[in-house]
Amino acid sequence: MAVVCRLKLLCFILILYFVNGEHEKENPFTDMVRKTLISTARSCMNKVGATEPDLEHLRKDPPYPEKAACIIKCLLEKNKYSKAGFMTAVTPLVFRNKKKMEHMKTVAENCDKEVHHKESTPCELGNEITTCIFKYAPELHLKA
Repeated sequence: MAVVCRLKLLCFILILYFVNGEHEKENPFTDMVRKTLISTARSCMNKVGATEPDLEHLRKDPPYPEKAACIIKCLLEKNKYSKAGFMTAVTPLVFRNKKKMEHMKTVAENCDKEVHHKESTPCELGNEITTCIFKYAPELHLKA
């Protein structure tokens, strides 16, 4: 059974979720999803020519160096921030908690207003989006 991640932003957020240990640790399904998501991230690493040290930058605060930002940009659907895409991505993580769901709706709205999609470097959008998401939802940060 293969898991396909149709929304790449969903992959990005779920990667953060699994790395942070928020998932059920002994569930075989979540383990399979985690492995698939890591494979997706690795595919983006290969696509942008990134290395393991480039990936490690994602554990720190943005802005990230160019290669790390390119990994994130690769994970974005149509290379842009989408309020609906963000909510689709986080809903499986927070749907059981009304307070968290409302918080994520606020994050989505705020970033929709703040992310401008103007890039001075090819992958700057990856930094712009993660900076906004972590500003309003630091719990999604890898180091959280």
